[in-house]
Amino acid sequence: MASLQTLMQDYDQHLARLEELRGLLEERLAAAGADLAAAVAAGSATLAALAHRQSTAIEAALARMDRGLYGTCLRCGAFIPYGVLLRVPHQQLCPGCQHTGEIPAPRTTPQTTPQTQRTTPAGVAATDRPEAAVPPGRGEGIEAGNVP
Repeated sequence: MASLQTLMQDYDQHLARLEELRGLLEERLAAAGADLAAAVAAGSATLAALAHRQSTAIEAALARMDRGLYGTCLRCGAFIPYGVLLRVPHQQLCPGCQHTGEIPAPRTTPQTTPQTQRTTPAGVAATDRPEAAVPPGRGEGIEAGNVP
């Protein structure tokens, strides 16, 4: 079993890497913004669209970082290797999923079908399966209100 000191060192290293990647994302966001402004000034719709897509991807990566989801694959949930994130800090797919060539749909909460959906008295839709609203591994413990 790892010692507390080892775990703290690993945690500190993880935080340092995240801050390094945040810096890269912010630098690239500034560069993409400058590219977008230059493309608009030059009247190049193609370059402007490319710069806009890159800005959007970087902003999404920063939002994932703020939510604690940064560095995980949007398709399978696996961790994206640190080396990949250093090269492309706004990467959304792990190397395995990236090789499939498909663009992933964003991972969202499970959708309900009309058969599993009911309406509460206030008119708000609710599911018949409450476990669908709880992320995996989050339905137990004190944080879920289950006090021993």
